[in-house]
Amino acid sequence: MSSFPNEVRSILNRVIGSSPADLRLVAQRLHDHAVEERMPVDEVKTNLALLGYATISDFCRDLDLPPHVAERWERFGVSSEMKQVFGMLLNQRKKFAAAATEFEAITHVGLMDFLRSRGVL
Repeated sequence: MSSFPNEVRSILNRVIGSSPADLRLVAQRLHDHAVEERMPVDEVKTNLALLGYATISDFCRDLDLPPHVAERWERFGVSSEMKQVFGMLLNQRKKFAAAATEFEAITHVGLMDFLRSRGVL
């Protein structure tokens, strides 16, 4: 094992010391990230633009994700689970915009303009 980098050795030690249930979860995680269809990079960028982000790096920075996550997403897209998260975020944004539009129609207060000026929409 001396030829492996420290990170790989650490991972192997954790896997070796894991219970069968943990190994099943590790195998599922590998499957989800290596085998399941991923959201392509262009689609990631389109979704993030709809959420108000110019780049994948900007989004990851706002979430305090490490820079290597943005690099990985730029290269390989995102997992099917993250694709679902993006879908939920976009749905919530649409619901919020519809509610704000309804609010404006009832109150004649420019809520949408205010929120746009603050970068919320």
